[in-house]
Amino acid sequence: MTSNEAEFCIVGHETMSEMARHAAASERKRVHLLLHAGHDDQVQRLLIVMQCGTYVRPHHHPEQWEMLTLLRGRGQLLRFSSDGHIIGRSEVSPQAPVVQIPAGAWHGFVVIEPGTAIMEVKPGPYRPSEFAEWAPPEGDAQVPEFLRQITAEAP
Repeated sequence: MTSNEAEFCIVGHETMSEMARHAAASERKRVHLLLHAGHDDQVQRLLIVMQCGTYVRPHHHPEQWEMLTLLRGRGQLLRFSSDGHIIGRSEVSPQAPVVQIPAGAWHGFVVIEPGTAIMEVKPGPYRPSEFAEWAPPEGDAQVPEFLRQITAEAP
């Protein structure tokens, strides 16, 4: 098959609703759908559907910018200093659905509305996120307290 004969990849409301059901049933409270062919692709594209209570551990991408586009729901994007202090807080909503995160910026995400769907785009090839040592790892017993603190703090 030539590239002109390749099928379009269309992700509709039904697919996102199914992903939301799977996210609700998963331990991590989120699921993702890769839209790129592999780790070597020059543009990494990922659809993430999340439920309240998921933990997107603060992290950064030293060499990559990242763009988030809200497809449905609402969330809060937190920006951190390198030592873990919140230095910014922005609601990602239908009124502000696109966020460009510069390379090296420490950030995390908190879901406000169940079934929140985000499209993440960043340049490839794939490089793993570098997670903050000052934030508990996903699944750690300290996560609920950390989430309480970061959602209660004023920016």
